[in-house]
Formats: sequence, structure tokens, C-alpha cells
Amino acid sequence: MTSQAGLLIIGQCLDDSINIRYPASLGMRNGDVIDSYLGLLCLGMSDYDAIDNFRSGKPFKLLLILQQVPRTATFRQRLEKS
Repeated sequence: MTSQAGLLIIGQCLDDSINIRYPASLGMRNGDVIDSYLGLLCLGMSDYDAIDNFRSGKPFKLLLILQQVPRTATFRQRLEKS
């Protein structure tokens, strides 16, 4: 069990400038992908597959202020593309 309490501060520090500069692509906001990856890094996880552990729970999504938590395939594509 990983504590997600620290994500509240991270979520409040992240702003929406990524979403304004790089609009959504195929229904997923680019900011949600980047913020999800930063959230994983803050929890000490760097593997793309670790995002699946947070797709079903609400705290990760709420604390990082995400519209959607990306699927592993979307996550991998968007981060490897840049």
C-alpha cells in the first residue's frame, strides 16, 4: 500500500499551462499524461505499467486534479513520442 497524501501538494503546484499550450489529442489531455507521470515519479515509481494500479482508484485522480488517468498504452505512446 502506497501513501498518496503527498500528491495533494503536487497536484496544487501543477498548473494547466500544458493543456493550454498542447491541447488534447484523441480525447486525452496531454497535461493529464504528464501530471500522471509526475505523480508516479513522486511515489517512487517510474515504470509505465504502474499507472494501471491507479486507474481504478479515485485518490490519484482527485489529488492530481486529472480528468482521466491514462491507460498504459496511451501513457507509453505519449511519453515515448516526445
